[in-house]
Formats: sequence, C-alpha cells, structure tokens
Amino acid sequence: MNDTIAAVATAHGVGAISIIRLSGTDALSLALKLTKITSLVPRYATLTKIYAEGELIDEALLIYFNAPHSFTGEDVVEFQLHGGLVVANLILGELIKNGARLARAGEFSKRALINGKMDFSKIEAINSLINAKSEDGVKIIARTMRGDLAKFANEIRSELVKTLAFVETSIDYADDDLPADLLESISQMLKQNSVKLDKIVAISQSRKGLLEGFKIAIVGKPNVGKSSLLNALVKESRAVVSDVAGTTIDPVNETFVYEDRIFEFVDTAGIRKR
Repeated sequence: MNDTIAAVATAHGVGAISIIRLSGTDALSLALKLTKITSLVPRYATLTKIYAEGELIDEALLIYFNAPHSFTGEDVVEFQLHGGLVVANLILGELIKNGARLARAGEFSKRALINGKMDFSKIEAINSLINAKSEDGVKIIARTMRGDLAKFANEIRSELVKTLAFVETSIDYADDDLPADLLESISQMLKQNSVKLDKIVAISQSRKGLLEGFKIAIVGKPNVGKSSLLNALVKESRAVVSDVAGTTIDPVNETFVYEDRIFEFVDTAGIRKR
C-alpha cells in the first residue's frame, strides 16, 4: 500500500479525452516531475505541459486530490490528456519508469475499501453503474451508492446481534431467572428478520430485469416463422430466413431497446422429434 499505482481510466480507443489516474504517496511528486511545475492546488484543474524523456508530449489538465479527500483516500492526480492510445501510453510509460507501477484490475477500488472511503455495497454499485443497461437501472443503483443497501444491512445486522444476545442469555442463565416469554420473543425476532430478508430478495429479483435486461426466447416447431418474427421485432435482417426447415441451427441473439427497457431476443432452432 506504500507504492504508487497508475492506470488509464478511460476506455481504449480514439476519443477527445483520455484520463490517467495516479494514486499513492508519490502521486504528486511524479506529476510535478512530468510537468516541470512546482505545485498543484488541490481540487483545481491546472492546464500544463507534460513531458516524457525531456520532450513535450501534450498540454493537458491535471487535477490533484490530496489525501484523504480522494476516491482512494490517498494522494491522487488525474491527467486529462488528449485522446488516443499513443499519448496515454507514453505518459503512462513515463510514470512507470519514474517509480509508479501499473495498477491491477480493481486496485483503485480496493484501496478505497481499505482506506474506509467506501464499503462493498458501493464498490459493487459502481461496477453495476458502469454496466447499467437502462435509466431505471441507473436510478436503482444510485440509491445503493447513496448508502440505502448498507443502511438496510446494518439494521438487519443489529437486529440479528440483538437476537443472538437473547439466545446466549437463554443458554447461560437458569430458566427461573429469565422472563417466561423469552423463547417466544426470540422466535418473533427471527420471524421478523426472515420476513425482511425475504422481502428484499423478492424486490431484488423483480428488478433484476431492469438492471440486466429481459431475455426472451422465441421457441416453436421448425419453419413456423421464428426467425421472421425476430427480424420484425428488431427491424433488420438479423436471422437468416428460408423456406427450408432447419435453417436456424445455433441460437441467434439480438438486443432491442423499447421504452428504456433492454430486451434480448433469442431465436432458437426448431423443436422436433428425434
């Protein structure tokens, strides 16, 4: 955790902006070394030239987040470069050559967890938000990032700890010293916790389609128009259509968006007797 990590934070490819994130004890000193300036004001965007091996590579924005006021809880510097793989790789290579190392997958989030900047529910929510497939899904995930799921989990945990305390009391003390309705109270608490957990599972299952999309299989006998139906739904010739039965051998998948809902249609091979 004492080393400094770096990685490209934007998707690979050509675009207007490419972001490199640098986190660790040497993040600020490495940024200053590449820019040849003397300081960076925390949380202010600074337009500066960036050098690699003494040559000017780019003129870009740098934002410095001083610890613990950053995503990871460490010193963080973000380089907002001009897009393209060559520029980003040159700067990343220069950072690594000067002492940083390439971050492992998920390591920025891991450091945020270790440093108490977020819990597991928020880390999972960030991953889900990146892969969200609908506006409704984004809104649901945003509530998790706000801490709703963590709050619910903490409430359930507190109630279970309380129930456990009652159970241990019933074991450690003689029956004569305990309230007559203690076992009934324990049973009621367990039932209440069970109802809450069943409810949250049911809600999660009902919203799974909003997060991941709805998968719909088109199933039927050979040559009844399954592929034609798929093409009509997605409004393009996605599946091969023929008068010959058995044209579709392997499943054909196609995604379709309707009123902000994601539907994945699967054209299957015809069902027949062996």
